[in-house]
Amino acid sequence: MAFCLPKFAADEFKTRLKSGEITPAKLMNMSSEERNAFFSKFLSKEQATATNALFESKTILKNQQQGMITWAKTVSGIKEPARRELIDRINRLDTVLTPESEKAFLADLAEIRLGVGVTAQEAQKIADLAKNVNETRAAIETGGDRLAYGEAKVALDNYANGLRAGAAKTTLADIKAHPIKSALHGVAELGGLAKSTKASLDNSFLGRQGLKVFWDNPVIWAKNAAKSFDTIARQITKKGTSNEVVDAIKADIYSRPNALNDNYKRMKLAIGNVEEAYPTSLPERIPLLGRVFKASQAAFEGTAYRMRADLADHLIEVAQKSGVDLDKTQLESIGRFINSSTGRGSLGSFEKVAGEVNNLFFSARFFKSNVDLVLQLGEGSKFVRNKAAKRLVKAVLGTAVVLKIADTINPGSVEWDPRSSDFGKIKVGDTRFDITGGTASIVTLAARLITQSAKSSTTGKITKLDSGKYGAPTSLSVIGDFAINKAAPIIGTVVALRKGEDRNKRPVNLTSKEGALNLAKDLFAPLPVTNYEELAANPNSAGVLIGSISDALGIGTNTY
Repeated sequence: MAFCLPKFAADEFKTRLKSGEITPAKLMNMSSEERNAFFSKFLSKEQATATNALFESKTILKNQQQGMITWAKTVSGIKEPARRELIDRINRLDTVLTPESEKAFLADLAEIRLGVGVTAQEAQKIADLAKNVNETRAAIETGGDRLAYGEAKVALDNYANGLRAGAAKTTLADIKAHPIKSALHGVAELGGLAKSTKASLDNSFLGRQGLKVFWDNPVIWAKNAAKSFDTIARQITKKGTSNEVVDAIKADIYSRPNALNDNYKRMKLAIGNVEEAYPTSLPERIPLLGRVFKASQAAFEGTAYRMRADLADHLIEVAQKSGVDLDKTQLESIGRFINSSTGRGSLGSFEKVAGEVNNLFFSARFFKSNVDLVLQLGEGSKFVRNKAAKRLVKAVLGTAVVLKIADTINPGSVEWDPRSSDFGKIKVGDTRFDITGGTASIVTLAARLITQSAKSSTTGKITKLDSGKYGAPTSLSVIGDFAINKAAPIIGTVVALRKGEDRNKRPVNLTSKEGALNLAKDLFAPLPVTNYEELAANPNSAGVLIGSISDALGIGTNTY
């Protein structure tokens, strides 16, 4: 019920406000009992109680609710039904929570929010971090440091993700209760470890996942390429497993105008996500080599996040100047285009199992991003379809020009028949340089299936598929070979064990020292290391220096 103070009490209240005896800050720092006692010095008991209740409902409760709502919205990964449930429960609060009840309430919300149980102390920590996010964001409106907000949001994300990671760890009790499930989880984890290790010691995002951006927007690509080397230099000087370098990149992105107005969020821009090439950070704990691994991971993730944000800022500006209505559907369409342009194609309904697929099979999102070069010509908005058409034309023409120049300088160094596995590659001695970022292999698969024929990369002989002759290739075997070549290290190793040799015809087994060593190298040796060995072992290779540098920058090399 509303109430009014008598004139003499209201005048007394105003006098104390003007003198500074009463300030909102002082009142906020008092307990409910302390405020009531303070008001009772110049108000009647009933007036003091009513005044205190009004202050708490209009100020403290409102602040509590706003802080909780900010927290509920901030940490990434929540599904919309859970978000609505959280906010609805917060808004239904009609009394100020005591410290004890607040912790219990927050712990309850946190379990909905994070999908894992947390302690009251952990819930309070999340609430405090969310409050800092809210305060630093509000401060930007009055000239505050935008990076302070970005850093606060990163801190909240890191803490919440740490709680999730801790809850996901397999314990001895889990193994006893669910042995088969735990065993499968262990195999997947081993696959992730192998993949992360194989992907390290390079800066391959530039010539692989980022190649489409190179052709479509070379200015943004060049800017981020230069920054990627700076990221490596800064990360490699850090001790231990510090994430400061990538965290600083995310803080900058989170505090950009298009992040503050939620455009990135509406676009579902892949920023802060686990990248396919590095499904686990366990290799960073290896003495000495761990620091180099961490630098490679930082370069990959930092370049991916920053390039996506730069592309988003650019395309939003272009769309606005073109009079495009940037509604939710339009922004989502642009976001899919950007994610795909940087090696992260959408898997649709298979996103839920993308992590497991990535650990055990191949980089599904990267593969999909290469297929999207064609698929996105007919997907999304008109604005995005036009951008996709230009991207495809630039990529095809740019690649063709480079191949033609190479073939002119060294006639016969380029295979133009798409049915050959050498299509789209430049041959220098026994070394092949793939300048298509992996898309040539997809074209070759399609050409072979459509023409029902394949061309040998060594003899040049053309063979019909499904001829029925013994040992002749079939459509199914062509698809199988393609899948095995795209397989994650652990699957490739299983295939090699079954055959008794790897793709370089080296023995692979568990019965001999040489076979076991080859098995370990195929599973865990970083690609730059194995590539160096291939180049150094073949006197007719393109050379260790040029081959190693090219492969480290994402231009895949194979030496037969």
